Formats: sequence, structure tokens, C-alpha cells
Amino acid sequence: MSQRKSERLMNLLIALLSTRRYLTKQELRGIIEDYRAKTDEAAFSRMFERDKDELRELGVDIETGSNDPFSEEFDGYRINRAQFELPPLSFTPAELAALGLAGQVWQDTVAADHTAQAFEALRAGGAAPDPSLVPTVAPQVAAREPDFEAVYDAVLARQQIRFGYGGSFRRLQPWKLLQRRGRWYVFGFDTDRGADRFFKLSRFTDRAVPTGKPAAFTVPDDVDERAKRLEPALETTAILALRDGASHAWRDPQPVEWEGPVPAGYSPFQVTAARQSELIDDVVAASPDAVVLDPPELRQQAIHRLEEAAR
Repeated sequence: MSQRKSERLMNLLIALLSTRRYLTKQELRGIIEDYRAKTDEAAFSRMFERDKDELRELGVDIETGSNDPFSEEFDGYRINRAQFELPPLSFTPAELAALGLAGQVWQDTVAADHTAQAFEALRAGGAAPDPSLVPTVAPQVAAREPDFEAVYDAVLARQQIRFGYGGSFRRLQPWKLLQRRGRWYVFGFDTDRGADRFFKLSRFTDRAVPTGKPAAFTVPDDVDERAKRLEPALETTAILALRDGASHAWRDPQPVEWEGPVPAGYSPFQVTAARQSELIDDVVAASPDAVVLDPPELRQQAIHRLEEAAR
């Protein structure tokens, strides 16, 4: 999946989640940049229908209905937040792979800009978006390697790939995509060597191409445990004051005791990120709902970024 497509799907998901009323196709067309760019009505409709079907294939229940209680024409769409979050959900291996990969690929700093644009467009259109209805999206890592899309598609399709690596061609059943230190790796079964292997996408010497049929292999149940052999990601830790009740980018912030001052209406938490720059990006994106308390050098960097943005 390309970065542009993933951004479009994310914005469609955000738009449908962030309002309690139904949004028509034309309202969504005015909100989402790629839809607005389609001057041909038929081309827009095809793109919208494909996107809507893809979200549904990922397990997202998109409702159809009308804001007019007396109308028999269901011309609007929305996502019921309660249904969206209601456990337990059942996914196929391909759907789980898609959700996991999409969660990583959408973690790009550009996503924050597009999310903000989507909310502004919703407000301008009178949709009255409610940010509290939207699940957190954490902007973290981009996918810039030329072979990323081919490998991504192969992981989803469970299709063997062939690529150049280290002066020879390799054949791999790709199980999982992993990110370490800003770089992407594919983890899978090397059929020539008869063992699982990691391959860094930036070191591919010949483009990855699919071989064989989709659904040609089964991903082992212990793939996540095996993948832990890859070098661990570096982590940056910080103490933040997070506004009580506000949504934010950190999935598992740990409450901590903090002896220094904390703004009223905030609570101290310890958070981690793969890199210091990513943590600062998240703090700036969450401002004013997140304030760095410690370490001092990270606090100063965040203040500097916010001052630059305010100029």
C-alpha cells in the first residue's frame, strides 16, 4: 500500500469516526484531498467505493443511513464508535497483518497534517467533528524504501518474493515487516537456506517481485516471538504532564510520582519512543495537551520547536 493511499484511508476513517451524523459521498469528497482531485465523478465514485470496501475488509463496520428520519434514501455513511471498539473482534490472518502494517505505515509525521486538515474540512462543512471519538494515531515512522510496497503486498497476500541481496538472489516467504532505528526489515522463511531470516529493505540490490500464488504459505503462530531476535529498537524515555481526559499518541503511558510542579488538570506519566526526535514530534503534535517535565534537554527542544511554530 502506498503512503498516499494509506493517508487517504486514514482520513476517511477519521472523517467517519469523528461525527455522529451521516456524511454523504459529496461531503466526504470535499473533505478528503484525493477525492477532491478527481474531477471525473465516475473516477471519484470508484475510488471511494474501493476505499470503503477496503476498510470493511479490515473489519471496520461502516453504517449507511440518512440524517432525515423521514427519508427512505440512505445516502450517508458513518462509523458507530461503540461498534468500532466492541470486543471481541475476529480477524483473518490477512486482516491482522493489514491492521498491524497499516498501524506502522500510517505512523508518519505527514499524517498529523492530514488529520488536522480533515478536521478543518469537517468543521467547514458543518459536520461538527468530535476529536474524542477518534482513536489515537501516533505519527512515527515513514516507509521510503523502494521495495516497501512490493514486500507489504506480499506479506498481506502470503505470497513468496524474489529479490537481490548480498550479491545473490533470495527467495523468501515473507511473514512480517519490522521497523528498527527508522529502517524496515522483512522477516520470513528463506526457502533456499531452509531457515527464517531477516532482510533489510534498504540493502535490496534487485527489486522484490512476487513469485507463485497468493496464500501459498502459513505464517507460524510464534512469529512475534521469533522476530524478537532482531536487534531491539533504541528507546527514549521522558516524563510528561498529560492533560486529564485528553487523547494522545502514547499507548501505554505509565503513571509516575513527580516531585516538581505539574500544571492544574494534568497528571505525570512516563512515556517511551523509538527516537528522541519522534517523542518531540508527538509532544508538539499533542500541544497543549502534553508538556515535557523531564529530561531538561528534551523539554528545551520541545519548547524551541513550539516557539518556532508560533513565529
